[in-house]
Amino acid sequence: MPPFSGVRLRIGMAPRSQPFDEAMDSLDIAMLTAQAAGMAIKFTKVRRGCPGFHNWGPIMAQAIAEGDTHIFLAADDMLYPPDTIIRLVSADKDIVSGIYRKNMVRELQPANLTESWDEFLEKFNSGGLHETKMAAGHSMTIKRHVIEKMMADYPELAYRVGEETQYALALPMIEDGKCFQDDWAFSIRARRSGFTIWDDYGLRLKHYCYDFLGFEGLEAQNA
Repeated sequence: MPPFSGVRLRIGMAPRSQPFDEAMDSLDIAMLTAQAAGMAIKFTKVRRGCPGFHNWGPIMAQAIAEGDTHIFLAADDMLYPPDTIIRLVSADKDIVSGIYRKNMVRELQPANLTESWDEFLEKFNSGGLHETKMAAGHSMTIKRHVIEKMMADYPELAYRVGEETQYALALPMIEDGKCFQDDWAFSIRARRSGFTIWDDYGLRLKHYCYDFLGFEGLEAQNA
């Protein structure tokens, strides 16, 4: 029996009208690699523009309704290594992401950076899985039981779209005088529901910023 035969994974994406071909090709290869290992893959495209909290509701509602075991949040401006999905599912964590930089030209700033820069470098150099406070959205992989419990914990975030009930679990929020968008707002709620969040520092993705950029400078220092 294939190693991932029990995994039913929903990929959710809100693509632009003209997504990056390289990004979509890399996701296709990661998807095919996961399918070859036995995963059942479904793809939900939500056509509401750039990724945002309003796109998470229908993706999660469909995953729950159709019995999916995992949700993988993808973006159309990322390069995904072929083993991306397999690595994140194999991590067997409530919520886990790869690491990537924000799409800023003049500054190298990791999307996942919630600790000090020195702590980030230490984890970057060691690789592997490290617990974090906030998950970054463009590869976030979430187990089904996380969504189910959060839906129960936050009934005030339920809303109706036609006959379907959806939940705004990634609705931006104000916490301690700071505004937290989408993925970090979801992270705060998830931790309050008792779940842990992890980053795989060995899974390094490239994010589009005039070109697909990663952590080439940091990697060169350790070559």
